[in-house]
Amino acid sequence: MAYIKIVKYKEIGILITFFSLWLSVYFAKPSQEIMAFFFIFSLGILHGSNDLKLISKVSASSKSIQLVYFFSSYIATVIVASLLFYFLPIVALIAFVVFSAFHFGEQHWNELLNKNRNSNRFYFLNYGLTVLFLLFYLNDSATNDIIYELSGFTLSSDTYLIFFLVNVIVWIGQSVFFTYKKYFSLQQILFEIFLVLVFAIVFKTATLIWAFAIYFIFWHSIPSIIEQQSFLYGEASIRTLKKYINSSFLIWLISISSILLLYFWLQDSASFLPVFFAFLGAITFAHSLTISSMFRMKNKK
Repeated sequence: MAYIKIVKYKEIGILITFFSLWLSVYFAKPSQEIMAFFFIFSLGILHGSNDLKLISKVSASSKSIQLVYFFSSYIATVIVASLLFYFLPIVALIAFVVFSAFHFGEQHWNELLNKNRNSNRFYFLNYGLTVLFLLFYLNDSATNDIIYELSGFTLSSDTYLIFFLVNVIVWIGQSVFFTYKKYFSLQQILFEIFLVLVFAIVFKTATLIWAFAIYFIFWHSIPSIIEQQSFLYGEASIRTLKKYINSSFLIWLISISSILLLYFWLQDSASFLPVFFAFLGAITFAHSLTISSMFRMKNKK
């Protein structure tokens, strides 16, 4: 089962995270950023490149006209998100953080909270916001540089800290309640709190982009690829990974090409990181909706 594979992967993920921490100590900022973009452009973009196949699977029992509607909605979401980043960057940034937080939380906790409970969504969101605002607070200067180039605004370090403290307190409170309800064990919660402490050490030591890559790749993208393989092919293995890569390759190539073209088109007026995160934000909206549909279909079985 995918759940067993995810649990085993988390054990490996701890080791990978500590190894990444070692790299953060011994490699300078340029080297960290090269490693970060290598992983994001490969595994990071790849994990979101199979969305159209996932949509086909989710809507397999739907009529052709409904399938066209799903595909059209996906493309329209990307376009609208792109326009938001161009015309209303503040609104787009807030939406990007909220959607990303929920998406990260849903991926991380879905197998532990696989029953339909309305409180789950708030839990997913709070966990994701805890991780993101921890990252922002511990890299506040670099975060503000990106926000300023995208929108012309900045936030104080105290603001990031307040958002983090509010979300982590609410998340821990929800976790205590869910443990009391026996939704999961105390051991699982203690492990996840320990994991957040590990993230804090890594986020403090690494550059913003490398810190983001460590979480995004090793604690989100790879587990997501495992889940998607299980959903599409019934198992996660080397054989299904090859199928996954083959079906994702064209969209992955188009995505990478689009990022590079967008950068060269805007290189006179914008640095690469804001352009990159704007692009990532545009595709995150549609991707998160697709993955939510996948989890809803899995949980009904």
